[in-house]
Amino acid sequence: MNNVKIIDLGLPPFETDSSIENNDWATKAVTTMKQIYIGEILKDADNYDIIHIQTEPVYLGMPYASLVKTPILFTSHNSFHSFETRIFSYFDRKINLSGLSNCQVKNIPLTQKVPVIYNGVEAEDFPFVEKDSNYFLFLGRLVKDKGIDIFLQLAQNDPKHIYYIVGKGNKIYEKISSDAAQKYRNIKFLGMLPYRSPEWYKTLSHAKALIMPITYEDSCPLVPLEAMACGTPVIAFNRGALPEQLVDGKTGYIVKSNQTYELLEKIGKISNLNKAKYLALRRNSRTHIMQKFHAKIMAQKYESLYKEIIVNNQKQ
Repeated sequence: MNNVKIIDLGLPPFETDSSIENNDWATKAVTTMKQIYIGEILKDADNYDIIHIQTEPVYLGMPYASLVKTPILFTSHNSFHSFETRIFSYFDRKINLSGLSNCQVKNIPLTQKVPVIYNGVEAEDFPFVEKDSNYFLFLGRLVKDKGIDIFLQLAQNDPKHIYYIVGKGNKIYEKISSDAAQKYRNIKFLGMLPYRSPEWYKTLSHAKALIMPITYEDSCPLVPLEAMACGTPVIAFNRGALPEQLVDGKTGYIVKSNQTYELLEKIGKISNLNKAKYLALRRNSRTHIMQKFHAKIMAQKYESLYKEIIVNNQKQ
């Protein structure tokens, strides 16, 4: 056809094995809905001083950033994956990006600085409890990445301490947790508690400690922040943002990844603290959240970043 012109965009080929099956229309539909939301927002871009997009994947809206005059801030909530390298490299110095922790942004292949703004919680919403009810808590999705299998192993091998499991997820782990609770007297499976319900608050705030044996690089989990806001210390593997969120020895303990025996040691250590030292641990946890991870601090940092982006955009 003589009247057709083929245009080469000059972009490198992008190939990867996708985990989305051809018949997984639910995932495809969700991704499309996110793009619809982005389109509706950008349609009225001139009405805003700045637009803040936090979809996952974070780069869903990046191709449209150059099509509007209003500056856009993209905040990534998930870990960086190596197969995303070409995507981020393509948008280097073309977009504004922020992250939730240093461990998350360190591998993102951008030459520009990626500011880090930690998640925050409204600490006043969480009841501070000085006296615990002497159990160790797992709270989260019942999946391997969250370490539920490690927690169950701990509980089964440590009959001296009480272990609570709260959450839902993989049906296999739900059954294993339920079966373990029936077999072992020191394990209690509560299932899914409605988020921020009275029972949820009570269970989180009265735990001796929250146990987080995660096996992946979690960008900035909220559960440890919510626990510390209640005064509940955290014992966690040295993975993801947890070393940035906790103060080892003051708000809980950081354990080398996959060292289950060390987890057990820290559980024993926190159980043997005298009343004054354990109370100091709980008070330190609450103070730490108020001083570093309060929602007001997060909001102030985002406001400052918004202003900086707006000013830089006006100079262009």
